Amino acid sequence: MSAPLSPAANAMSWREWLWPLPSAAPAPQDGVAAWERGGRILLLAILLVGLPIALNRQATNKDLDFRGFYEAGRSVLEHGQRLDDTSFHYYLPSLDVAFVAVAWLPMPIAGGLWYLLGCCSWIGLLQSASRYLLDDFDRPTRRAVTLLAGLLVTPLAVDGFCLGAFHTFMVWSMVAGLGRISRGRSWSGGALLGLAVWIKLLPLLGVGYLVWKRQWKPAAIAVACALALDLALSLAGYGPQRAWQVHGRWWQEQGAGTVQRQLSDSSPMSEDRLTNQSLVAILRRTLTATGASQGGPRAQATLLRLSPTQLRAVYLSAVALLGFCILAVCRRPAWKTSPPMLATEIALMTLATLWFSPVVCGYHPTAATPALMLVLARVGRRPMLLGTTIVGWLTAMSLLGWPLARAFGEMFWTTILLGGMLVATSRWFPRREEDPPLRAAPQFSKTEEVCC
Repeated sequence: MSAPLSPAANAMSWREWLWPLPSAAPAPQDGVAAWERGGRILLLAILLVGLPIALNRQATNKDLDFRGFYEAGRSVLEHGQRLDDTSFHYYLPSLDVAFVAVAWLPMPIAGGLWYLLGCCSWIGLLQSASRYLLDDFDRPTRRAVTLLAGLLVTPLAVDGFCLGAFHTFMVWSMVAGLGRISRGRSWSGGALLGLAVWIKLLPLLGVGYLVWKRQWKPAAIAVACALALDLALSLAGYGPQRAWQVHGRWWQEQGAGTVQRQLSDSSPMSEDRLTNQSLVAILRRTLTATGASQGGPRAQATLLRLSPTQLRAVYLSAVALLGFCILAVCRRPAWKTSPPMLATEIALMTLATLWFSPVVCGYHPTAATPALMLVLARVGRRPMLLGTTIVGWLTAMSLLGWPLARAFGEMFWTTILLGGMLVATSRWFPRREEDPPLRAAPQFSKTEEVCC
């Protein structure tokens, strides 16, 4: 690995990374190899092929996520109330109001634009993770790792875009927010993290991380931005009284009720589906027979028959163990943490959103992209480890097609292994003597200010 460059010198613009052709007169060391151009073209082709698939699903599948979001926005637009029994009930009621922005368009046009916005969020996530987490690597390494990780995870991302999900946008906002905070930009970073918290509450892990690192200002800004967004949109869409009612109902049924149902409810529920790779769903499937039908992979995965009380104890113990391990890794305050370790911690916190979520769909492991990028960059000089990482990830993705493997939560355990590799490889890159403590915001060139 060559000597690291400064952030400004090492930064990649959107066009440089995305456009598959080199500029008119590139410097010899910055030329784009043929395999790299081919890989970029392949990635863009995969994204474009998903567009007609998404439009066809929107026209034929009434249970599609985007149709539910679209109809929720129409309900607010036409009646000023929240639509019952939509997938939006997992999220804050103000998100229904936000979808008014696309609900006034015809469904095909709204769906097509929403898919393209999802593709932009995916490219944005790759670019942000490269910019903020791979500063310890030279530009060719960053480009190659970004492309490789993009190709490895794009099938999951496209699956989410075809469903109309917005998980990738949340991950992008979280990574960009924490990345900017690590560069000393509390206001913009905190606002982006707050946007991620508003979209889904999972990025509250990032806020807790900032508090643990004693970065009070960006943590407060993130919470304030999330609350302001929710309050402003809720009041505008529902009015004061109805906004209070829908928030109370959301908290009882989804905010605090999703995990509670999976731990104690004896009847089958939507969260029992095998595609749910969350920790609580896996423990429910493997440690109890609750909600299982006769035969099938759900019944075959049952190893024990714990009571709800015992299941709760196991789940809380597992969550406590995961939390303790994360806090131990992130134990140093921000001003005593080296830039390479900060990158590890940001990737770890993003990955942890998969471990603490009560519902983890098939496309949610796009949150593993920053961790995968860091691991690939660090093992790049070790062909055996690099090949094992790539084959392991591809194997995990292929096993998503095997119901029994999904029942045992193979993707969850894959992300646990990836987190272990992320922390282990961080020790291969000890803090450099020239890395100063992060007591003050670093200085950036005007070029980087514009392109990030």
